[in-house]
Amino acid sequence: MNTSRRNARGEASLQRILQSTVQLVGRYGFDNTTIARIVKATDRPASSIYWFFENKDELIAAALESSYSKQAPSRRPWEEFSPKRPLLDQLREELEPELRASESEDPLRLGIMLALEGSAADSKVQEPFRRRRAAAQRRIEAWWAGAFSARAADTGDRSAGIEWMGRLTLAFLDGHYISDVVADDRDAAQRSTILAHALAGAFDVVARQPPSAAFELPPCEHPRPEGSTPEADGEGGNNLLHVTRALVAEHGYEGATMSRICAASGMKRSSVYWRHKDKDTLIKAAVAEPFVGLLAPFLVLPNPTDDWLHDLSYALETFMSEVLNHPDTVKAGLLLKLQRWDPPTSGGSTVLAGTALAEERLADWFKEVLPEAEGKNSIRVHLAWTVARLCEGLMLGSALGRTVAPQAVAGILVPMLTKPLDHWLATTTHGAQ
Repeated sequence: MNTSRRNARGEASLQRILQSTVQLVGRYGFDNTTIARIVKATDRPASSIYWFFENKDELIAAALESSYSKQAPSRRPWEEFSPKRPLLDQLREELEPELRASESEDPLRLGIMLALEGSAADSKVQEPFRRRRAAAQRRIEAWWAGAFSARAADTGDRSAGIEWMGRLTLAFLDGHYISDVVADDRDAAQRSTILAHALAGAFDVVARQPPSAAFELPPCEHPRPEGSTPEADGEGGNNLLHVTRALVAEHGYEGATMSRICAASGMKRSSVYWRHKDKDTLIKAAVAEPFVGLLAPFLVLPNPTDDWLHDLSYALETFMSEVLNHPDTVKAGLLLKLQRWDPPTSGGSTVLAGTALAEERLADWFKEVLPEAEGKNSIRVHLAWTVARLCEGLMLGSALGRTVAPQAVAGILVPMLTKPLDHWLATTTHGAQ
């Protein structure tokens, strides 16, 4: 951006251009946010925009950078681990502010959207988000490095364990950024307590040995749910769904135009409309329904047994295997969830409703597992939230190229949930509220 021209042409005009650009990208995505749309939204001629910026990429990158600066947090999270203080206390202090939903998270959601949209991969518009994500990852890993140093008596290589704890922490936070548009202080406090115990439970195991073959589960006795990624659409329909899904992953909802869909599938517009009444219902069938189908393992959990934690681990392993096998479904589905229209699209509504249903089913399943306890029943809801946010964060990680082995993450789920459950049972036994 030309800063000398910025001073000459006026700050007010520039800020209007930046704010409108952020709003348009949130609505249309990178690919379909055009200079023409920005001109119309700002009521400024194209020459005014090009006075400040050489091209659209530079403008969007500057707009996102500006939104980050305006919503900068009041505290710097994950600053430093203190070996003199309990791990759980420090985790709660770090997590609770992070788990409060606020306007400061809106730029993060926008950055995630741009990071997912394939057409933006070689553009500078992803740089602001990448820099901040890399910085956050470094701080979190440095924090966990301090925890390892305070705990471990040996001086061996802890890099694998530090990386694992960093990935798990970031996965939970990513899941929160994606889904928790509304969260009050009480929810944030309860969730931070449960999540702190979950991460501490993982740390107890990872500090001894990072997840590897030692975390392999015995053969799963429960059959994998069928129909996790519905594709049936009649003769020629599967290719149409596949093409549509790939185009949404590459260009976003708006950028996956009917012209592009017809050209890539080799089908006439009339043939597409014979199968689907409009683009929205096509994207619902191609993206939203398969994305919700990835959550099928959590919708058909077996009746709880004494080994219910391992049943849940098997569900997570199956889920992660499906996630890795359907990258376009994951990318496109997350884009639908992150983009919010008013009124909502059919595909977006299906994704939101499907993920909410999976979380509700998990909470109902936990009700069958955990005993009644006055004043403590909300743990079922928050445990379901914990599993759901981990799944969404792992999906985002895989979409951004940071995959985890399904068996490894499934194996570590047991100690992650055991510690908050032990804490809950202990406080319930002693009558604490």
